[in-house]
Amino acid sequence: MALSLEIIGERWTLLIIRDLLAAPRKFQDLSDSLGAAPGLLSRRLKLLETRGVIARRMYTEHPPRAEYVLTEAGTELRTVVRALTIWGSKHLPGKRVLVHNRCDQPIEMAYRCPQCDETLALADITYRTEVTPRKRKPSARRSPSVTPASTRSPRTRVRPLRAQK
Repeated sequence: MALSLEIIGERWTLLIIRDLLAAPRKFQDLSDSLGAAPGLLSRRLKLLETRGVIARRMYTEHPPRAEYVLTEAGTELRTVVRALTIWGSKHLPGKRVLVHNRCDQPIEMAYRCPQCDETLALADITYRTEVTPRKRKPSARRSPSVTPASTRSPRTRVRPLRAQK
């Protein structure tokens, strides 16, 4: 996970990916949407391109102009962006929530609507603003989360103190 965070763990990087999930974007479109300084945006785009998360496509040769698009690896980050959005709607102040189009209820990270008890396709989900999030019915399918030892950070081990001489 630490290596992944070196690439996508910075705020601006995830916001770039969020914007590119909607559609390919030109540099100026990303700059306007994000409000990021041009130098910072340029560095982030170069990093993502180098790491194979995005690709740059030329849409005109004279003058040379490019647009940015997610690669397959970049598109796979959709679940990360959605999970962060859902988490934020539950735990942070704000008025945004992902809801199921048909029943208008907030969705869970598993892309399952608790109101309809239905697993959702991406086309069934809309990102919209809501004044106050509605309470969700608890799901009978939820189980406690257990983190396997293999995914824990090795830095969390307790080391014995050495006796002072």
